[in-house]
Amino acid sequence: MAFSFRLQTVLDHRAHQEDLALNQFAVKLQAQAECERHISWLQKEMRRARQELYEREQRGMPAKDYILANEYVTVLRLQVMREQARLPVLKALTEQARQALVEATRGRKVLEALRDRHRREYDREQLLAEQRLLDEVAVGAYTRRMEI
Repeated sequence: MAFSFRLQTVLDHRAHQEDLALNQFAVKLQAQAECERHISWLQKEMRRARQELYEREQRGMPAKDYILANEYVTVLRLQVMREQARLPVLKALTEQARQALVEATRGRKVLEALRDRHRREYDREQLLAEQRLLDEVAVGAYTRRMEI
């Protein structure tokens, strides 16, 4: 009879839960990274636009163009602020997903340790049964030789 872990379906379920938690963590981490990249791009674009505005102002530009360029820089600054306000929320969600992943991994590992312990006990019992059988064969062979 082969080894059979009675809680294998529970272990499979926990492994599935861990996979789901890992996927959720990856999604949250990707959203956080995307927000950070967007902030970085916006800041670079804002610096570039300010530099361009300054250079064009030095050369002389119509007031209408200055107002439009200044409004563009303002919009960029507001977008940076909005994204920076969104980032802590995304970080908190990522941390929650990380904790869920840790809990799911812990649950799976507990069952795997239990399965391994049951497997060792099963192997030990099989070894003892085999040793008893060999002892019986040896005793039987010895008694048959002594009877002759």
